[in-house]
Amino acid sequence: MRHKFVDFFTRNLPLKLISLVIAFIIWMLVTNSNDPIDTRLYSNIQITLVNEDSVADIGKVVEPEGTGTVTVKVTERKSILNQLSRTGNDFYVEADLNNLNDMNAIPLTVTCTNPAVTWDEMELSPTALKVTLENKVEQAFPVNVSVSGEVAQATGCTVGSTSVTEGKNILIAGPESLINIIGQVTAPVSVSSVKDDTTLSSVVRITDKNGDAFTESQMSRLELKDSEGNLLSDRTVRVAIDLWKIRSDVPLRVKTTGTPAPGYFVSDVETIPKTITIAGTDEALEQVGDKLDVIDSVNVNGASRDISEEIDLTDTLSGYSSLKLVNEDDPTVSVEVTIEKSGDRTFELPVGNIELLNKPDDMKLVFTPADLLDVSLHSDDYDFSDFSVTDIKASVDLTPCETEGNYELPVELEVPEGYEVNDEVTITVNSSVISETDTSGTVIRKQRTGDEEQSTE
Repeated sequence: MRHKFVDFFTRNLPLKLISLVIAFIIWMLVTNSNDPIDTRLYSNIQITLVNEDSVADIGKVVEPEGTGTVTVKVTERKSILNQLSRTGNDFYVEADLNNLNDMNAIPLTVTCTNPAVTWDEMELSPTALKVTLENKVEQAFPVNVSVSGEVAQATGCTVGSTSVTEGKNILIAGPESLINIIGQVTAPVSVSSVKDDTTLSSVVRITDKNGDAFTESQMSRLELKDSEGNLLSDRTVRVAIDLWKIRSDVPLRVKTTGTPAPGYFVSDVETIPKTITIAGTDEALEQVGDKLDVIDSVNVNGASRDISEEIDLTDTLSGYSSLKLVNEDDPTVSVEVTIEKSGDRTFELPVGNIELLNKPDDMKLVFTPADLLDVSLHSDDYDFSDFSVTDIKASVDLTPCETEGNYELPVELEVPEGYEVNDEVTITVNSSVISETDTSGTVIRKQRTGDEEQSTE
């Protein structure tokens, strides 16, 4: 029986081997026609460094040269390649520092999460990672809180003060070349949903001295610690947000120093803007009261004409423990000091009090200024105690405004006996034709040329 079994497999053995080879070739042809072998490239695969302690023990750190990424070429059946992510997430490339050679190069190894892809079907470019051994240094950096968003207006508050609970400074350790290019360390937070004092988490961001953000590869080379040396998990710090109450329309009070020239006096001190919006704690707002007293003053010594000066409110605001301008407004204000002769006084005449003579009915008139005109008066006895702006009778002749254009017209003034007008007062008037619309919706615009009147569609 045994001989028959052996004879069955050995009889015509060459023919049987040829048949087996032909069957294999046919199988390969069928397989390759339905699922051919193909090659694909997967770029920007991040290299992972392992066993960095081997150089840390000698006070060094490894800084990869180049981009720290590789390209993986895979040769496999098309069906297997289609299972792999185009982003290269299926590949893990490792550089083991224990294998660092004298040329400061580390051979790379690659594995794939898909077991169908074996090591001999993958090819790396480059095959080794060039590195530089650097000194490891540590330095303290201040953390600047960057606030985005606006606190809900319904709260009547704004962000007043911010502080990092881990301390104003954090410690950053890493390669000397990276530490030397750090420009700013920030902790960004959004306050859009904040309604009360709170503490928010923030992932620290680092920018270089050119203002460019550190890449994830650069960030991974750094160790971030609080001032006591505790490692900051996930590079996260906590930011305390304190809200301050907003107070609008706060007038400014600016003092003057010195004495004007003989025969002159300070008649008015005005700021532009007249009021500001501030925010502060309850205690700071209580200290301010109904006006904000400006620390800086305007020197009027020997002045015989008006003085204009700019004052920075920074020093004034810093004099309070917790006070600031809302929305980081420009802290500079203009101060206008009016210097008048003794016996002179300037009054603000409402434009609405001016009598308009010969006003054309079909012209649109725009007055500048639109609200108040300054009228300077003189009194021989220096007494204005009984004088009111309503005692001024004013009129302007609008006859020239019958045609379109800009006109600077004199304002005729009448004042009670014992007073006289110091300077001529004028007002600028812009005159333009009023457009009318007929029943069909067509705009009809009247034009005046001398005494003639024309209509154009």
